Amino acid sequence: MGKLEKLLNKIHILIVDDMESIRNLVKSCLYELGAKNISMAADGEHAWKHLNSARFDLVICDIDMPKLDGIELLKRIRFSDSHAKIPVIMLTAAVDKDNVNACIKVGANDYVAKPFQPKTLIFRVIKQLNKMT
Repeated sequence: MGKLEKLLNKIHILIVDDMESIRNLVKSCLYELGAKNISMAADGEHAWKHLNSARFDLVICDIDMPKLDGIELLKRIRFSDSHAKIPVIMLTAAVDKDNVNACIKVGANDYVAKPFQPKTLIFRVIKQLNKMT
């Protein structure tokens, strides 16, 4: 078993998106990659509760969501002592320059535009995981 496979067996990933179909598609991509421990949240508020009740190693997050949007969730993550180092990949249809700049400024580790190719998402996830090893 290689380094990546061993890492995928022990990490916990949080998928945050208000669209169930997107959450399920991302989860399917991650399962195909070999990830086993995946949690999902339909908005930023639920994601924040998840983050404060379990340890996560990677967050994949939409921007436009009810209750607490992805940029505000990213701010909470980056300004939290216990979560600040968690890699966050923004996965969103909000690809205008202002949103991209806001995510980069707040500290997103990567940014994937919707609609996305599963191979692109997998490549970006692997890129973040390789930084963990």
